[in-house]
Amino acid sequence: MTVSGLKMLLDVCFTAKHIAETMPELPKGMKPRHIHVLAQVEEVCRKQGECRVSDVSTRMNITMPSITKLIQEMEAMGMLEKWGDKGDKMVSLLNLTDKGTAHVKKYVIDFHRNWVKNLEDISDEQVQEVVEIIEKLHDSMPGRQEET
Repeated sequence: MTVSGLKMLLDVCFTAKHIAETMPELPKGMKPRHIHVLAQVEEVCRKQGECRVSDVSTRMNITMPSITKLIQEMEAMGMLEKWGDKGDKMVSLLNLTDKGTAHVKKYVIDFHRNWVKNLEDISDEQVQEVVEIIEKLHDSMPGRQEET
């Protein structure tokens, strides 16, 4: 790859970040990150039966203090419920409220279902290739090797 190729990748990553942050207008006080957290909780609960705060932190690649703050905000908005695991008091479990579930349906499930109709010419193989390139870009960033 050339330096100009890397610049093109970084430019498109900036565009992708902007796309990911551009959503239908959210209710007052809600941020795109809140929707992302709700979507992660819904998916983990559906796949595993329960969702720990650490599951969301890991999936979103954000620190526990940051995810805890977001969860507290969403609890205050009535989107999430959080409680301690009976078997392990160090573990906090999450569940969507009816309001949180409705937001996932509107801002994730329905929104994605409508959007994907405009992307029928992109194959799952092409998507996988893009994912692999972005992951390699992330993992190869100077300074990252020392972190792991």
